Amino acid sequence: MKLQTALGAAAAFAAILSGTQAAAAQESAQPACELHIFPTLEGQAQTTGWLSGFGIVGAVADAAKNKDRNVSEAEYLKEALGPRLQIEALRSVDVVAALRLPPSQIIYETPIADRKVSTKATGRLSASTAPCYAELLITQNFYKKAAIYGRSLNNRFIFKDFRGGATKAKLVKGRGGNGLAHFPPKTTDETEVAESELRETFAKNFMEFAGGIAPTKKK
Repeated sequence: MKLQTALGAAAAFAAILSGTQAAAAQESAQPACELHIFPTLEGQAQTTGWLSGFGIVGAVADAAKNKDRNVSEAEYLKEALGPRLQIEALRSVDVVAALRLPPSQIIYETPIADRKVSTKATGRLSASTAPCYAELLITQNFYKKAAIYGRSLNNRFIFKDFRGGATKAKLVKGRGGNGLAHFPPKTTDETEVAESELRETFAKNFMEFAGGIAPTKKK
């Protein structure tokens, strides 16, 4: 009986040790650099017609005419391209490579509701103290339909580079914008295609933004 108990204890210890070693190996395999990504809760929509081409009076009339539509489409945009779906879209591309970062662990953060914090803060927005650290913030989801140019999705981004242990970030602010053919859907049968297109366009917009970031000069 004692032998069986001892063997059982040894087996249990071996299992714990094995699990600890596996966890340690997994931790050591994690890249030393971190990229923290903050999705946005925002969603804006604007439809403009031919009236907007007739000065201030026409623009005011156009805004009044499309007021309810803009509100409705903004709410739909918040749902169709909410934080979870922004993350899903970004996972379809190599975010780290696009931002020209070394191998990095990607950490998705809770959206920041206060726009003053997300757009103006120059310090770190997480508690991480990693010396190789960067942040990507999505600060705008904007759907627009114009009489001449058609439908488009525009996004604004902020890239904050703290590499080298910097306490104040090197900031890069910019945007990406591309046309839409199916969003918003006209019928429920088109919903899946329209929302898929929206996520793909969001990813394109990010790549457009990232492509405009000048490479960091090596010292």
